[in-house]
Amino acid sequence: MEAAHVTIGTLAGAAMAVSIPVTLRQLGVIARLPDVPWRGFDANQVTTSPEAYPFGVPDGIPATVLYATELALAILGRRRAGKWTRRLLAACVATGAAAAAFYGYQMVAVEKKACVYCITAIALNWAM
Repeated sequence: MEAAHVTIGTLAGAAMAVSIPVTLRQLGVIARLPDVPWRGFDANQVTTSPEAYPFGVPDGIPATVLYATELALAILGRRRAGKWTRRLLAACVATGAAAAAFYGYQMVAVEKKACVYCITAIALNWAM
């Protein structure tokens, strides 16, 4: 079980590193995200679209909180993997995977633009 906690902790840390610049962009702390120069990609459009603000809250905030929670539970589980720690971690990972699928659909179907940060976060959520 320890290897799984290390893997999830590593992936959660990587996802948090991806979500922080998106959150900073959504909060207006930075003006633009660096983006890939490929046709069909526009991280700034996707991350500032109405779909990226469910309930009026930038989606980067709950994503970052989720990844921090997963990281903390993975660290805690590595030291003392009680059944509630494992269950909470599994619930967080499942929630992240479901949200990633939903946002992936919105990115493709609604925005019709891709976001390199979002694609990375989706892949990391599914890898967890």
